[in-house]
Amino acid sequence: MNNLKFLALFLVATVTTNASADTSPQDPSFQLKTSLSELEAYEQPATNHQFYATERSKFAVTLFDPNNPADGDRLWSQTKLTFGLAVGAMGVIYLMPESWSNWDKDEVGSGNLMSNWWDNVSSGPVWDEDRWVINYIGHPYFGGVYYQTARNSGYDQWDSFIYSALMSTFYWEYGLEAFAEIPSIQDLIVTPVGGWIYGEWAHHKQKEIEARDGLVWGSKRWGNVALFFLDPVDNIGKGVNGLFGRDVVKTGTVRISPYPQHFQPVAHQEVKGYIGLDIELRF
Repeated sequence: MNNLKFLALFLVATVTTNASADTSPQDPSFQLKTSLSELEAYEQPATNHQFYATERSKFAVTLFDPNNPADGDRLWSQTKLTFGLAVGAMGVIYLMPESWSNWDKDEVGSGNLMSNWWDNVSSGPVWDEDRWVINYIGHPYFGGVYYQTARNSGYDQWDSFIYSALMSTFYWEYGLEAFAEIPSIQDLIVTPVGGWIYGEWAHHKQKEIEARDGLVWGSKRWGNVALFFLDPVDNIGKGVNGLFGRDVVKTGTVRISPYPQHFQPVAHQEVKGYIGLDIELRF
């Protein structure tokens, strides 16, 4: 009996050793090699993005993790452009009637910006009385713009929501807008939550339009309009780059200026009644 066992083992070893080099998925030696390869890959440290992604919880905030496979450089470039555009948006709101903006222009233009900011930040947040179209359409839209900045940089929904919440809270409500008014309870909630709902829809709608070669209602022009409003930050850069046929614009800023570009002011000199919108693009 022992001899028979030895003979059987010998035959199995001989068949395995003399197996053809052209293995197939049905070949036991192929399956053995595959299993060993998978085991070795599993034992390796997490050096690739696929392994990294499966290791982390879907609720882990990986927005600032350098191992995140998303395009962090693009996100930072788009964030800088967003900073400038938001300053421009603040200038537009300042020019609106006070009945719409609820900003006290005398207070905003008093020159005591830091004092105004601290008073507003320390007094809030409060339930504001802005028009519903601003609170429940304007803020979710711009929350979606923030969201799209991260989503189109390759981040998942959770990270994009966190990015939108950080931007809308600290850059806008407790940042720029706090120079003009007390932070709003509605805006702190509606902007990131509404931005996530709208932004995710806009993200998929943008992909659909791009898959149709940029056509909306059979028109390239309407497609360009739709793409611009779905993700204005990205399309401002793309539009300028398209004029040159290459990536010449890295980022840009938009700011409100109290004097023309060609004007060289001396100390404390002003141009009475002038306000301008300056756009700067970095090549």
